[in-house]
Amino acid sequence: MFLDRFKDFKNYKTETTPCKVKLSSNENPYDLPQWLKEKVSQEVKKIPLNRYPDPTYRELKEIVATFYGVKPENIVLGNGSDELIHLLITVIGEINQPVMYPVPTFPMYQVSADIIGRPKTEFPLDENFQLSKKSIDRALKEKPAIAFFASPNNPTGNSFDRDLILYTAENNVFTVVDEAYIHFSDKKDFVGEALERENLVVIRTMSKIGLAGIRLGALIAREDIATVIDRIRPPFNITYPTEVIAKTVLTEGKEEINRQIQTIVSERKRVMEEVSKAGNIKVYPSDANFFLIKVPDGNLVHRMLIQEGVLVRNMSHLKGLENCLRVSIGKPEENNQFIKAIKKVVGSI
Repeated sequence: MFLDRFKDFKNYKTETTPCKVKLSSNENPYDLPQWLKEKVSQEVKKIPLNRYPDPTYRELKEIVATFYGVKPENIVLGNGSDELIHLLITVIGEINQPVMYPVPTFPMYQVSADIIGRPKTEFPLDENFQLSKKSIDRALKEKPAIAFFASPNNPTGNSFDRDLILYTAENNVFTVVDEAYIHFSDKKDFVGEALERENLVVIRTMSKIGLAGIRLGALIAREDIATVIDRIRPPFNITYPTEVIAKTVLTEGKEEINRQIQTIVSERKRVMEEVSKAGNIKVYPSDANFFLIKVPDGNLVHRMLIQEGVLVRNMSHLKGLENCLRVSIGKPEENNQFIKAIKKVVGSI
């Protein structure tokens, strides 16, 4: 009886079907080069695993702040951006005030709100997966305390209208801009606004740029806001190994990260152009390390791609994304296998 309210709980689901080519999780397909892994290994060997890490994470904050071009005082670290999302939904406003976000978008906003029993104000994107003032105004009437905007958005891949995000903040809503995929975009970020406003913060993650395995996220905010949020985060929420690995990679491996990002962006352009040439496939614009396509029968094409050894994310179960598949950008040889498979599959139905 203690967990009765979770009997119908919808948890966050991932694609786990084993396939030779995995293009389903928006990961960076490139592992760290061996020379960088050796440096990481040398540093990890020095960790006193019987000790807690520095609870302030002073050195790591300095490195992350430099990586993002802000001050350490503007940074709050999380065990992935998921922890930061959950923390903000837990502490911003009152428990009976709604959490606002567009749909479709990253499911963790819904999941975290449901876990703590907080009401949700979901509002639809338009036919181009863009925000609309009319929908936002309807959502604002429900008096939400906090709003989330993933820009670029997952799973649609597009960036949202800046003015409408700022409009939400100007309506006395604590506004969170989730920039998990900003490294793959040429659009302006919201860091400048986060450093100025008391009710707008930015969330970033290391997961999409090659460090998904260490679980490290960062919140960027005005110093006074960051100080309070940092005070209420869980203690020792970043593991010693995560701290050491991140410090090494974000300094000595920074050029390698940037090179990988540029390769992914270049491959995204190539793959999208190739898929666009195939008949019966609609390819949506993307600012992320993935893109969205619409096919004649999403469930069938998804199953047939698996038979061809290629796993993508089937989004057909979401309203507005019927027959849509999300495709992560992989290595060139993986992308080539996907291109060949999707043309074969769609051409056969």
